[in-house]
Amino acid sequence: MATKEIKTGVFSVGVLDWDRRLFDELIPLPDGTSYNAYLIKGKEKIALIDTVDPTKGDELKTNLQTLGVGKIDYVICNHAEQDHSGTIPKILGMYPEAKVVTNEKCKELLMKLLLLPEEKFRAVK
Repeated sequence: MATKEIKTGVFSVGVLDWDRRLFDELIPLPDGTSYNAYLIKGKEKIALIDTVDPTKGDELKTNLQTLGVGKIDYVICNHAEQDHSGTIPKILGMYPEAKVVTNEKCKELLMKLLLLPEEKFRAVK
């Protein structure tokens, strides 16, 4: 999926996955699925809302490079399922100054599942 500016400073950077056939090992996906991720360029900070499934991490990387993203301050993670969080380690490798913003429970899960250090997080209520 190509990048698209939705509104000034708000970009869709998600990815299509035509090959995925099941959601949560239960729900059929005969036409594949999409992984929605958004880049918000504010006046002072840049935030990435969600990432994509790890199998599509290179495509997310390409989308960010296409937009010329030189820094990301925050990676906002809505929940720990891989279609939202799976590429966080790759993003933190590209943008090591970024902090993952999420709730306390999601932080705990991401630390265990993705082996992310606690100092990379900013927990919110």
